[in-house]
Order: sequence, then structure tokens, then C-alpha cells
Amino acid sequence: MRLKKCTRGISSGNTGEMVNDVNLPHEIVIDILTRLPAKVVGQCKCICKHWRALIEDPTFAELHHNRAKCRPDSCYLVISLSPAITFDKIDFFSVGYEGGSAQHLFTFPTQEKGWYHIKQSVNGLICGYLIKPRTIFIVNPTTKEVVNLPQSSMPRGDSLFFTHPRFSFGFDPSTKQYKVFNVSPNLHPSANTEFAEYSYYQYEIFTLGTHSWRTIDVVPPSPHFPFGFGGICVNGVIYWRSTSTKPSSTIDKEVIVAFDLKDERFRVIPLPDGPSAKPCLRELGSHLAACEDFPEDVPEELWILEDYENWVWIKVVITPPRNFVFADYFHMNGAIQTGEILLHSPPTVLCFSPSLFDICYYDRKKSSMRRIDITGLPLSEFMGPGRHGQLGKIRVSDCVENLFSLRGI
Repeated sequence: MRLKKCTRGISSGNTGEMVNDVNLPHEIVIDILTRLPAKVVGQCKCICKHWRALIEDPTFAELHHNRAKCRPDSCYLVISLSPAITFDKIDFFSVGYEGGSAQHLFTFPTQEKGWYHIKQSVNGLICGYLIKPRTIFIVNPTTKEVVNLPQSSMPRGDSLFFTHPRFSFGFDPSTKQYKVFNVSPNLHPSANTEFAEYSYYQYEIFTLGTHSWRTIDVVPPSPHFPFGFGGICVNGVIYWRSTSTKPSSTIDKEVIVAFDLKDERFRVIPLPDGPSAKPCLRELGSHLAACEDFPEDVPEELWILEDYENWVWIKVVITPPRNFVFADYFHMNGAIQTGEILLHSPPTVLCFSPSLFDICYYDRKKSSMRRIDITGLPLSEFMGPGRHGQLGKIRVSDCVENLFSLRGI
């Protein structure tokens, strides 16, 4: 198959002249474009309609993404920053793995002053939630697109019990589809307090590319598992940390609830025995990991699920070098494409660091730690009036180029 002849040529250097059109086999064009950085591919849309249609095809986006994961220049960090006091916008910045000057991607206005939360980054797409107005949004930093998902059809109460979102973002490799899974707890009809125990759940899924939520009828792992917060998607399965809330229950320790996006079924798997009573779940190089969310002391104990068939966990201890000065606590954000563990020290009002927060990488094979420096962030807005004023919100995500288009969703 051959491409039709484009009606527009390609500029030749700085001369402004147009070179003759060249017909290339379809396969060669795809091979060339999938090897180029996303920024260059985006510019190629302007060459002709045929190239634009090719680049916007979901199959091409998948091929480009798969190759991008193997190119160091296609992997980067995304820093979302919301200013103190107002919280009326979210600014997205990108920076290379080695640090340096951060580049502003775009600004997402939040319409109302209020709280928001950034969820897991999946294949370079970032999912988030606004509390006012209640909105789930998806961000593609590569294409600089943002889309708000339709409102859920499930009933929502007005008490604090319902205000925190219980949804997770994931990718189903069997169908190549991105999905948002929502867990809605429901109180017993006789309950009238915000602290009352919920009695059952409802579940729904939104598949990117469709236009509405789909309610699913599945058997829950147990009617008394308060799961739904902090879900992590690894290899097409969403995992949550959970436990039983009934004193009479035979389950008396922490477990993991897993939901397979392919067959849409639940299962429960055991957690390893570790010092953390309530571990946080993270993804480390296509593996599920359990750790403390904000460890106060180092070294930190980290558990990685190596064998998914027999549920075998291995223990890893993060031990910074003796001469490495760290903050009082740090947050593990997963792993970057190099396999190093991404550590983020959140800012505090007592932080005296010029950068206000630290980003470090830990190589568990070499037991080495390195810190990167980032410039160009509007940290004065983040701090608000005065050096020790109210703090804004910073989130660091690992991303890889993805040309998946959010238009029309």
C-alpha cells in the first residue's frame, strides 16, 4: 500500500523553498514517524491530510508509545503545581529525568477554589479529580489535552463520607483501552450520620472513547472491605489496600483487593508481613510494591510482588548513603523508566531548601542515591504571601510520550 501524493511539500532548511513531493510506502512512513519525538510528529500533521489521519489513528499512537518507552528522550517528569491561597488553577510543567529548567506545558483552570487530587499516571496519561465542581479529568501532557469526564450517574450524598473520590485509572492491555473504575459506597437507608458504616457498594466503568458510564454487577470481595482509595493499576489489574471492618470477621490483617479490567472480577490476595500496618501501594517497573506512605526514618522497608502466580513478595531496603542528607520524610512515587525509584520530599512550611522540595532517585541494584535540581517553577506562587505562608500543592508524576488523543471523549 502506498500513500497518496501529498498536496504540500516539505520545507527545505531556511531557504523557504519547497522540495518535490515524494511517495513513500505506507510501512516506511509509519516506521519513520514512530521513531520521532512526539513534538516532531505533531508538527508532521501539517504536511498533508493523509499524514494527519495516520498520526491521529489510535493504532499509530500505540506503536509510537511502545517505541517511546525505549527512548530515553521520550521519558520525563510532569510536575503539577497549584498556587497557595487561591487553588484556582493547576499548572503543568515538564522536566527531563536529569533535571534542569522546567518547561510550562499548559494551565488547567479549576473554575472554583477547592481541593483536587492527581491520581496515578498510566502510559503517560494522568487522571485527576476536582472536589468543586465534582469532576474527574484526564490529562495528556504530550498532546497538551485535557478532558472532563461525564458526571457519574450514581447517587452521591452531601456528607463528608462521600466527598473523597473512590475511583482508579487503568489500562486494559487485552483491549488496548483506558478505563476509569468508580467505587460508590452506599449507606443503609436508616443511617443518617456521616460516620455511619456503609452497607454495600455500586460499581461503574468509564472507557475512554465512549460517552457514558457503564454500571457493572459484580460480586464484591466482601461486604465489609473499605476499599476504593488509592488504587494502583499494574498490568491491567487495579489493586487497593484493604482490611475488614467487622470485629467478628475471620480476616484480621491487611489484604489487597484486586480488580481485573479484562474479566471485571474481584479477588483478594495477602500482603507480606512488614513493619507498616497500613502500607501504600505503588508501581515499580510493572511490579506491585507496598511501602509506607510517609516514612519518618530511613532506611525504608519496601515489598515487591515478584511472583503473581504464587503471591511471592521480596523485601527491599532503601538505604541512602551516609553522606546523603534527606528531608524529615519522603514520598515514593513509583519508578522511572531507568528502573530507579522516584522519591519526592513534599514541601513544608518549615522548609528552608531553595527549591522547597526534593526529587531523588534510588538505584536498588547499586544501593545508590542521587538528587536532581529543577529550576523555572513559580514557587513564589506556591508559597503564597510570605516565606512561611500557606502552601500550595505539588505532585510529581513519571510520564512517557503518548499521542493518544483525548478529543471527542
